[in-house]
Formats: sequence, C-alpha cells, structure tokens
Amino acid sequence: MPKEVMRVLEGVDEVPWVGLGYWSGGQDVVPDLLREIAAAPSGTRVESPVWRLRHGLFKDIESREVFGAAPYLVPYLVEVTRIARQPHRGLVVDLMVDIADAQPHRDSFRDPAAGPEPDHATLARAAMVGRVDALVRLLHDVSPKVVMAVARLLACLPEAAPRSLPALRARAEKGARPAGDAGAVACVLAVAWLAAAEHAEWFAVLLDTAAAHRDLRATAAAGLALADPIAEPDRDAVIRLIADAQADPDSALQRIRWHGDGVTPISSALLRAEHWQRAVARDLLIRPGQQEIDQALQSAQEAIRHWRAASAELLPMVADRVPDLASAAPSSRRRRRLGQQDPLVNAVGLIADSGQAAAAYADLLAAMLTGDPTEPWPDVAVPAVEGLARLGDRRCVPWFAAAFLDEYGHVKHLNVRQLIPAMVVHADALMPALRTFLGPSQRSGGMTFGDCLDALVSWGAAAAPLVPAIAARVSPMYLSVALPLFGAIGPTAADVEPQVRAMLDDEQDGHEAAWALWRLTGEPGQAPTLLAGHLARYGGHAACDAAPMLEQFGPAAAIAVPVLREHFHDAEHGHLYDRVAIARALWAITGDSEGLVTPLLEAITARPLPVWGFRRPTSELLAVEALGMMGPAAAEAVPALESIAYGRARVTDRDAWADERYQHAAQRALASIKEALPS
Repeated sequence: MPKEVMRVLEGVDEVPWVGLGYWSGGQDVVPDLLREIAAAPSGTRVESPVWRLRHGLFKDIESREVFGAAPYLVPYLVEVTRIARQPHRGLVVDLMVDIADAQPHRDSFRDPAAGPEPDHATLARAAMVGRVDALVRLLHDVSPKVVMAVARLLACLPEAAPRSLPALRARAEKGARPAGDAGAVACVLAVAWLAAAEHAEWFAVLLDTAAAHRDLRATAAAGLALADPIAEPDRDAVIRLIADAQADPDSALQRIRWHGDGVTPISSALLRAEHWQRAVARDLLIRPGQQEIDQALQSAQEAIRHWRAASAELLPMVADRVPDLASAAPSSRRRRRLGQQDPLVNAVGLIADSGQAAAAYADLLAAMLTGDPTEPWPDVAVPAVEGLARLGDRRCVPWFAAAFLDEYGHVKHLNVRQLIPAMVVHADALMPALRTFLGPSQRSGGMTFGDCLDALVSWGAAAAPLVPAIAARVSPMYLSVALPLFGAIGPTAADVEPQVRAMLDDEQDGHEAAWALWRLTGEPGQAPTLLAGHLARYGGHAACDAAPMLEQFGPAAAIAVPVLREHFHDAEHGHLYDRVAIARALWAITGDSEGLVTPLLEAITARPLPVWGFRRPTSELLAVEALGMMGPAAAEAVPALESIAYGRARVTDRDAWADERYQHAAQRALASIKEALPS
C-alpha cells in the first residue's frame, strides 16, 4: 500500500467502529472501505465504495439521522480528499455534506447509566470546522463537481465562516467571466447562505457586472434577496433574470445540489424571501408556451407550500393555464427529460394540494374526471379525486367508490388516511364500496386496510354500518387493529362486544380492549386499571398509546396519575411525543396544569411541524389543542400560538392542508385562552 495512504489512515483500526454505528460487516469494514477509497487509482470508473461507507453511517438510506461513527470518520474523510487526483473526492465531500446537514441518531434503548448521548452531528461538524483550511483548498480543484460540493459543505459550517468566506468570494470572482462556471455560482450561493446581509454590496456589484455569466448574476440577485428577505424586489429586470435562469434546463443551477427543498439552489434561497419568490413564480406563469410551464408550476408550488398568502395570488394563474394544457396532446405535454410528469397532472395536483383555497377551483377539478371510473383512470384523475375528496365534494364519490373496489388498484394511489375524513358527509353513498373493501371477500389492501380503519375513526358513529363487514374479516388474533374504530363508533357497534370482551385477558391488547368496551357499554370497568398497568409494565414508550385513552376517562382514571407522573418526569427516556400525551392525560384527570405547559410549548416551537402522527394526529397538533384546553393557565403560550395562527409562513413542510389544521387549532386555542384572561 502506498505510503501516502498509510499516513492518511494511520490509527483507523483502533477506532471501535462496530459500537459507533450499524456496521454489519464487522469491525474491519470501515477501515477496509477507507483503504479502498484512498488507494483507488486515478480515473477509476467502478462503483464507488463511498456509497457502501454511507450505508453504515445513517439510520437508513433516506434518513438524516447519523450514527456515532460520524465524528470519528470525518478526519479520515478530509485526509482522503487531500490525496492527489483522488477519484472519489467529490463523493467524499458529498458524504460530509450529508453528515453536516444531519441530525444525531438517538438510541431509544441506551442505558441511562451511560449518561446523555453525545450529539454526533454537532461533533462531526466541529471536526470539519477544525479542518476547514484543508476543505478551502478544494475550492481550486480541477473538478467543478468537487468545487460545488465543497461550497455547499462550507455553507453548512457557519462557525468556520471567518476562514471560509474570503476564499469563497475569491473563487466566485475568479469564475465571474467564464460561461457557466458552476463552481463560481456555488461559491456565491455559499456566501449568501453564510452572511448575506454583510455582502449586499458585493452581490450588487456582481449583479451589475455585465460581463459576468447570467447564472452568476442571478445567484447574486438571490443573495440580495437573502440580505433583506422581508423586502420587495425593486427591479423587474432582476426578477426576469432569476426567472430566466430558473427556466433554462441547461443552466448551471440545474446541476448544483443544494440545501432546502427548492428545485434549484436559487429557489432554495427564495424560500426565505416571500416577495421575491412569489414575483419569480408570477413571471414564469405569465410566459406563453409549453417550454417553461414545468418550472413555472414548480415555482408556484414552492411558493404555495411555504407562504400562506401565495395561494390567492398564484392559483388563478395556474388555473388559467389548465385549459391549454388539457387541450394539448398528451405526448406534447411530456417534459423533455425522462421520468418527468405530465404538466397537466402537476397543475391539477398543485391546485388539489393548496388547502381550502382549492374550493374555488372545484369545478376545474371535477372537469378532469372523464370516462368510466371503473376502468383504468387517466393520470390526471388521481389528483382531481384527491382534491375533491379533501373538500368533501360529492362529484368524486363514484371515483372514490370505484377506487375501493380495487379492481385496478386505484386505492393504492390515493392516501385514504388524508381523504376519508372529509367524505363523512357522503358516508351513505360510500358504504357499499367500503363494505366490499373492508369485508371478508376482499383480501387485498395491505397497509391501506389499516390506514382506512384509522381514517374512519374520524367518522365516529357514521361508520357503524361497516362493523359487521370488518368483524367478519378480522380474525380474533388481529381484532386489535379495529379496536380504535369500534371504540370511536361507540354504542352502535355493540354487536362486537363479545369479541372485544374476550380480549380482556390478552397481555398485549387487553388494556385497549377494556377501553373499547367502555366506549361500547358506557361502563369503565377495569379499563383505567389495565391502562395504568400497561403503562407501568412497558414504560414511557407506551404512553402515546395508553395516555390518550386515559385522557378520555378524565377524573375516573385517577388511579393512573402516579405512573403518568413517573414517566412524565423521566428525562432520560421521556420523548417529546410521550410527554405531550402524558401532559394531556394529567390535565384531563387532575385539572392541574403545573409543569405541563413547558413540554407542550416545546412541541410547537420547532419548524417545520410534522404532518402525520402514528395512527392519530401528530403530538404537536395535540399539544396546540391541549394549550387551548388549559385556558388561562397556558397564557405563556400565546406568542407561540399566534405565530402558528397568524404567521405568513406555513408551519409545516410542503403540506398546505396540514398547515391549515395547525392554523385553525391555534386560532381556537388562542380564543379559549384569551376568553378566560382578565381584560
């Protein structure tokens, strides 16, 4: 092995890799992969071992949770990039970007005696900051991909900004004139991410440099937007410049991977600058022809997903484009690059995903439902059905019903958990199809069957006609999957009382059966005792299951207060979602809010707030509701609730419907709190 590689990897065998992450290949897998990366000859084209190295570093392939190996690995990754002409250096830097952009994985089964778990992501970033000089040198790499990756990595390390900013500016200025220097563009972006306000004049100079490439000037304009994100753009020409760069499929911006959820790095930046983002979306939407419609729809979607006021402005413009898209031949609507969707489907999906603002375009959505719903659907039917179902619009009933017959697998393409609740107003019309889908004659469905049962909980007694079909399909062994629904239906589901009663002695599900029996009969029986025992036996992890049931009993569940308090104060294993459920139960049972407001407040201050909970609303939404229940005792939560209720930015990530649920819940909570406060 070359001496340079041996020097770079000195001490690598002494790190206890297996104890720091999930390395299924054993203790030697990390050293072997690092040696394989470091010793790779220049110009190699085999699959990079960097991908295999990444596999053991994160919780799963999509996860942003990094294991404890990360801070130990960073020094070796940095050293590998210093090997001359190292062929994997771009991917190595990309891996460091993923680490720097990650959250630490938390081990739920960690021994409390071991003390608090270290923040692996923060430690890894600190290791990168300590080696920033080596990273900065890569800004002059011969590969544009490496320069782009390094710029993105430096943008993740604000602590290193005093040492990285001069180099980023110098590299950007060096590449101002050559056509399409993606590395220079990435360096401007990094400066904007790290210190936009301090570089407003620098951005203005780049923007007005006529000889500079358009992409670099457009990126400088995005830097100006970040320098004063609440201001409105004062030059239409600047908006056109950004829009031109966004719409050009050959732009260097299309090749740069960046932070945030934007389609391009500029759109990621504009997520923070509402007026600029909406102005660019407007400019793109009014452009005639098909060529730029894809980027126009994406820009409009980004704006609507992130800003509450954007729907009113942009949806009419999107709707105006739909007739032209619908009249075009499907082949001419296809985007030029393989695997990209029909813009008509994108436009209709954008309207359907826009929350209650979609109600103004219900006729447009209904017009997309053409043909026989029992035959294979046109692609555009799926978003149209979803939008109408969320609005509770009767015109989607034949299509929604056909989906549940599952003849062509339509139900697999619909998120029934989202769509079923609003369709309660058409429960009678949907009953035949739901009976077929949920009944014993239909054995397909998989996870969708469980999702459907969970969603029907919101119907309450209106779902009662489905009980015989569900009871006939679910064997006694799996009856627990239907208990939440039977309990929500209440006394009108009394026919299943014998089956539920037979589960009372079940060690795993007896507590839930006792709760369901109370809902069916009105007699608490041994339910509070069984629920308290379940919580005591399985610890705080059972709280998100047991505490909501105890909450419904109110003072009748007083027997559970000691075990609820024990797990509420378990700082070592008291996850936020558990503590929210326990806080609600304690308030409902005791009426005493002391010490309960803080975890509820903690739950609602992070951004973005999550969209889905497991089998029930998210803990964060439940926390908002709980603060309203507590009235004046939750007065300190008013600022946080006002931010959710009346802020300009959405509080969720890419889900207008979920954002509206939080918004309305926060408005109700504020009304409850302020009503009871002294004037």
